[in-house]
Amino acid sequence: MDFGFLKFRLSMYLTLVLIVGFTALFIGIIFALVGITNIFIITGFVAVINVIEWLYGPKLIDALYHVKEAQPGELQEIRDAIHRISERAGIKEPKLMIADIDMPNAFAYGSPLTGNRVAVTRGILKILSPQEIEAVLGHELGHIRHRDVQVMLFVSVLPAILYYIAYTFMLSSFFDQRGNANVLAIVGFLSFIGYFLLNLFVLAFSRSRETYADLHATQVVDDGAKKLRSALAKLYIYSYVIHSRKPKEAKKTSTTRALFIIDPSALNPEDLKSLSMEEAIEYVSSRKMSTLERIEELFSTHPNIIRRLNTLKKLEK
Repeated sequence: MDFGFLKFRLSMYLTLVLIVGFTALFIGIIFALVGITNIFIITGFVAVINVIEWLYGPKLIDALYHVKEAQPGELQEIRDAIHRISERAGIKEPKLMIADIDMPNAFAYGSPLTGNRVAVTRGILKILSPQEIEAVLGHELGHIRHRDVQVMLFVSVLPAILYYIAYTFMLSSFFDQRGNANVLAIVGFLSFIGYFLLNLFVLAFSRSRETYADLHATQVVDDGAKKLRSALAKLYIYSYVIHSRKPKEAKKTSTTRALFIIDPSALNPEDLKSLSMEEAIEYVSSRKMSTLERIEELFSTHPNIIRRLNTLKKLEK
């Protein structure tokens, strides 16, 4: 393991420690101000809701994106790629699913009720070569190997707890009859601030998990960095086409953008209007991030496409 990769993993774990530590500190302060009974009730409620979402979420995803399991013999080349990658990654082979939408993308998901699944959309099958799809699958199976569904579920519960604490105390301040309205309002307001700050940490952690999955693809797919770089550039460009021609589908996919290999909402259409495919790929790969893009990235579940492509370019053999 090279030093750069080790440094990245340490920074990712440090972010997780900061998220947990910040949450514990903030809730501890609230304990001291108002007691612990209501906090435990809120925490338990949020935890139960998130566990239910985790268990039954795959069924909702299947319904939302018209996902069906691939039939025996269907997409055999992709099945073979999943088999190779699973063996190299040392994980159980996930089910292959097909999402009947034009948005070119792929995603990994699952729960104890459904098992692990990896889905490809009809759109991605039309625009990427088999080698590029294999690299994308290397990324998605990286999420499975790293248990990102479970990890992000745990992490996302923490800001949700602060959000419900804030909502509860702000609401209580309006109906308080014991003279504690100001204290309740202050606690609620501070909790909203805590929620906002913690959510930024969670988004940063999500971006690091996406980079981690990109790195996984470079390790389990031959010439994976080059193939994934080409695939991501194409997905970014074609996602713009779908956004332009089918805004309803684009809006639907943007609501669950954390699932996908490419964030379908992080597009700048004006950059691509007059370019051919080859020119567009080169343009996306060679641009420098603007200040606005750096700020926008802070609120995204995925690293900026330029950052991802540059990282992969450094890893090309």
